[in-house]
Amino acid sequence: MKKRIMTIALLSTISASTLAASETFQANVDAMSDATIAETATLHFGAMQPTVGSVCTMNDAGLVSGDCDVSNANIAIGLITVSGLASNVPVNVTVTGASGTNVTFEANYDINSAVATYDNIADGTLTAVTTDASGTDLTIDVYGDMTVDSALSPGDSYTANYIVDVTFQ
Repeated sequence: MKKRIMTIALLSTISASTLAASETFQANVDAMSDATIAETATLHFGAMQPTVGSVCTMNDAGLVSGDCDVSNANIAIGLITVSGLASNVPVNVTVTGASGTNVTFEANYDINSAVATYDNIADGTLTAVTTDASGTDLTIDVYGDMTVDSALSPGDSYTANYIVDVTFQ
């Protein structure tokens, strides 16, 4: 009986070592390209009344109303170009206005060249979009409201920043 148990133990050891195997494989990944964000056209409300509380509103067609000079030659919708993204990439886009010296800008924006249509998005709203199948650059039309916080000096120029964030989902 002892002989039989030793034979079985020996066979178990031999078969375990001959049936085992080990190999090393690789996991691969390609790094995505970071987006490049550039201002293609500067947002400009033209001229507006200098009194506290004055509001100049620009719509998505670049037309101004309210306390603005609607005939001012400097009026221009802002255009931001987001490039360097591959096709079918899901990203989050946010445009947020800020206060500057004497004025505050509250953004509205449209996102173009994505898989779906995104129009008249409110200031600070995180919007999930996907680039199209061709990897076309996203463009963002920026417009909104400029409000006078402190009296302006006629003839001077004033600015308020806005931030464009594009992050991967």
